[in-house]
Amino acid sequence: MTRATLPQNLRRASFGSTQRKARHICVAGVSGLAGAHIARAALASGWHVTGTLRDATDTSKTVPLMALPGARDRLRLVSADIAQPESFTNALKGSDALVIACLPSIRTAPDGIPANDLDPRAGMAHCVTPAKTACRNLITAADRNGISDIVLLSSIASADPNPPPAIKNELQHHSDLEHQIEHGKFIAAQKTAMEIAATRLAQDRDLRLVTLLSGMILGPGLMPCHDQGHVLGQLHDMAVKGRPWHRNMPNGSMSLIHPVDLASLCLAALQKPEAEGRYFAVAKSWQWSDIYNEISNFAPKDALPTAVPKGTIPAATTAFDFTRRDSLAPPRNGLPEMVADFYHWLDDRAEPKLNGLQISAEPVGAVVR
Repeated sequence: MTRATLPQNLRRASFGSTQRKARHICVAGVSGLAGAHIARAALASGWHVTGTLRDATDTSKTVPLMALPGARDRLRLVSADIAQPESFTNALKGSDALVIACLPSIRTAPDGIPANDLDPRAGMAHCVTPAKTACRNLITAADRNGISDIVLLSSIASADPNPPPAIKNELQHHSDLEHQIEHGKFIAAQKTAMEIAATRLAQDRDLRLVTLLSGMILGPGLMPCHDQGHVLGQLHDMAVKGRPWHRNMPNGSMSLIHPVDLASLCLAALQKPEAEGRYFAVAKSWQWSDIYNEISNFAPKDALPTAVPKGTIPAATTAFDFTRRDSLAPPRNGLPEMVADFYHWLDDRAEPKLNGLQISAEPVGAVVR
């Protein structure tokens, strides 16, 4: 009997055994904000980590990663590209779990047109299909390398039914992919399509798939490049350049999570063999006015949006059923901590230096070129 056809109870028993020893996980997309925090948390737990990034010779990324506590002994960095699934074979070797953190939202077409301004054909070609294909390729590569324990970082955009429910439940509420495509919501549609493809493939291959539906990730970076992302880049420009993110205060809410809390959810999902399926990965949803009230402690007044006109009825704040999330790891950080931690990191960060680090292709704690 092959591994792919093992009875479900035997598969679960094998997952449970990993709790009694240090795990070895592969974090695909280790140089991203989420991936770096997951790697740091895993190293702090005594685990071995293989991290992938497009170019493992890029010292602007490898040096900060190799400076993480425990990295010298238990972190291996490998070049891999989602456009070339075979490039993950080396990274997956020896790992017993895969964390997919390398599929951020595709926000523009190759010619620079914003994703949500594309027509349906272009939106599918440049945004939705690449994300779906990359996700399938990674899961297929994991399965071929004997890995059946997978965590996929996705988005609450795939849990946004129309009309919206009073309280969202991750097992009951799913986005309508055709509706998203029809209305040009290609950034959201790529998450929905990616998740559908991953779920079907996991069921076909009898893999344990945990999908974390994240909101906006807000908190300290671990690498200099982390203040260049979509969200943290906007917050950086507000404080450093006085450049507004929004000219007018949005009348709505945003769901947020601290990257440390997201990493805790990921590790908890890997440690609990009974964890499977979708889990919200947000602390809660806050009104934009509350978010900007915290940002105002760090950004100049000219960078803040104009207030919502008086008499405007506030849009409803998204509400969630967090029963499943809290069965893994309830978040510890609220909005004040998320904003303050980011800006304190921005003020205090220093370039890490690795004195005496020997880099080679063989030992753990090395960069594989």
